[in-house]
Amino acid sequence: MAKKPYIIALEEHYQDPEVKQLSGGPGAGREIVERLDDLGALRIREMDEAGIDLQVLSHSIPGLQVVDAEAGPPLARRTNDRLHEAVQRHPDRFSAFAVVPTANPRAAADELERAVTKLGFKGAMVNGMTGGVFHDDKRFWPIWERAANSTCRSISIPRCRTPRSPRPITRITRSHIPVSCVPPGASRSRPRPRACASS
Repeated sequence: MAKKPYIIALEEHYQDPEVKQLSGGPGAGREIVERLDDLGALRIREMDEAGIDLQVLSHSIPGLQVVDAEAGPPLARRTNDRLHEAVQRHPDRFSAFAVVPTANPRAAADELERAVTKLGFKGAMVNGMTGGVFHDDKRFWPIWERAANSTCRSISIPRCRTPRSPRPITRITRSHIPVSCVPPGASRSRPRPRACASS
């Protein structure tokens, strides 16, 4: 009989209580909210029932993309520290994607680097747009440039769809750094960030 494959579930949402209080949460029903709030027994039991060995936890919508540039950086740090504590309670069952305060791109880049290099996170989850602006806009380039630097080489920026973003905004390359930081259908004549310019 073949050995059971090791199953990793990506983008497994949860909600931080402080972010939930600030943003109101995703607007889901009671049973879903109960599961988003749980980073312990209920989640692990349901993982076992579904045959999932490891979840990579990421914050549910709207994340920190609705938080302003001043409040975002300290909130991101507190949120990521709490998530790190949850992962440490069950390190064989959980890993994590960080939240980053995209309204303050330089602080978002700093927090991304801290989360990956100090907390051991696998990358970051960005939900939808920030202030109605796609994340390929030049103001967000510091985030992508930091993701491409040598201290964050392990960051993977997957191409995925989320409820707040109707189309993927990046594509994967061999090095897992986006080649195109331009959403499909957008003008391709705009310059690309240095981090996104090579393949």
